[in-house]
Amino acid sequence: MQVELEGVTLEVEDHGEGVPVVLLHGFPLSSEMWTPIRTAVEQAARLITPDLRGFGASEKPHSAYGMETFADDVLRLADRLELERFVLGGHSMGGYVALRLAAAHGERLAGLILVDTRASADTPDGKVRRAIAIERIRRGEAAAFLDEFVPNLLGQSSHTRAPKLATALRDLAAGVPDHVLAGCLAGMRDRPDSTEVLAKLNVPALVLVGQEDTIAPPEVAHTMAAALPRARLALIPLAGHTPSVERPIPTAEAILTFLRESFPPPPLSIKPRPA
Repeated sequence: MQVELEGVTLEVEDHGEGVPVVLLHGFPLSSEMWTPIRTAVEQAARLITPDLRGFGASEKPHSAYGMETFADDVLRLADRLELERFVLGGHSMGGYVALRLAAAHGERLAGLILVDTRASADTPDGKVRRAIAIERIRRGEAAAFLDEFVPNLLGQSSHTRAPKLATALRDLAAGVPDHVLAGCLAGMRDRPDSTEVLAKLNVPALVLVGQEDTIAPPEVAHTMAAALPRARLALIPLAGHTPSVERPIPTAEAILTFLRESFPPPPLSIKPRPA
């Protein structure tokens, strides 16, 4: 469905019943990255997966693409859907967005799911790589940039076992305009460090990571899980940076276990039989 917010219209999938869970996709994908686990997660939750501005079927304005801008969109979406508190999850760039929303409005979070992401800001070398990528895109080399970038979203096991996954992810990325790619790279480069936010988030949290992730490797996930007061860590074997696509069954199982244990449904009220 299309949800009109102030300044942008987002495409949003909203299905299931139970605790509301908002999952944010990573760069340069769309909410379709959650499709392989959607049906399973909806068994325990009301699953809400927006296409962030610039991606998928959402509006693609020529405007700022900072992490705070995305976070503002998500908060306004939650208000439109009348979500007083909700579990917020994010993959990679979506995790950066989730942590910026948590920094500004932590009281709105009932829980947190961080998938193959990091709380720290870019290193100086990382900032340089982002700047080089932005310049390439501005020179008209977006396709070449994506051809090189997208394979890194998968682990080596996935490239060996299911080589068509790289093509599927590349097809998702193909629809992202150059100005969105460059804007997001700048937004990620300039995002603040969110490490100090973690200790303040006293809510149930799941930190999930593919064991073969080379972008946000397991040691980064271990560090975040240790910093969060109420976190559990889930390692997904034979997966890289995008486990919901690479290993959907164990990924869905990890999320379902977290949701069912942290947010059990209320007991059924059984009325006594009339005398």
